[in-house]
Amino acid sequence: AGAIYAENEALRWLSDLAGLPEGAGGVFVQGGTLGNLSALVAARHDALARRGGERPARWVVVGSAEAHSSLQHASRVMDVDVLKVPSDDMGRLTGERLEEALAAREDDDVFAVVATGGTTNYGVVDDLEGVAEVAARRGVWMHVDGAYGLAALAAPSVRSLFNGIEHADSFIVDPHKWLFAPFDACALLYRDPELARAAHTQHAGY
Repeated sequence: AGAIYAENEALRWLSDLAGLPEGAGGVFVQGGTLGNLSALVAARHDALARRGGERPARWVVVGSAEAHSSLQHASRVMDVDVLKVPSDDMGRLTGERLEEALAAREDDDVFAVVATGGTTNYGVVDDLEGVAEVAARRGVWMHVDGAYGLAALAAPSVRSLFNGIEHADSFIVDPHKWLFAPFDACALLYRDPELARAAHTQHAGY
């Protein structure tokens, strides 16, 4: 019970840093790849429910050209397509470029957009505010892969780089990178944990 309490307190701290509402919550998983996959499974489940069970010919998830390789891995596991949006001159996925990419699509097949909160190679933070505005207007789940850099939310000197994270439907951050955790772990947070529970709960007879 003590361990669960400690985990929940850590998750609450991260959620508060991001500015998510009081009802937000999540879980620790084995690593960033699993965290991203879990969030995208929840995003697709939510999209399917909102569409009354109607599926497109192919589901599509959107990310920048600089997105982590785990996005491609998750897409293979889920059997969905990835739309890679060209980055701007700073290597960021911006709201403007996301809007252009979505407006060019004829099919309503995008169920999530993945923004990055600090790329592994260069520490680039996407235009989270712009991405959040487009995602909200189009009714698309916004996930932020902050496995490497999102712990910088705790640093007042760079906190403004992450403005817009408060609008995310989900995000991840790896405490073993900048938060001094002694073993690999990924914190996965949801704005509405009930959506994740609906996607991942099993109902077995045993």
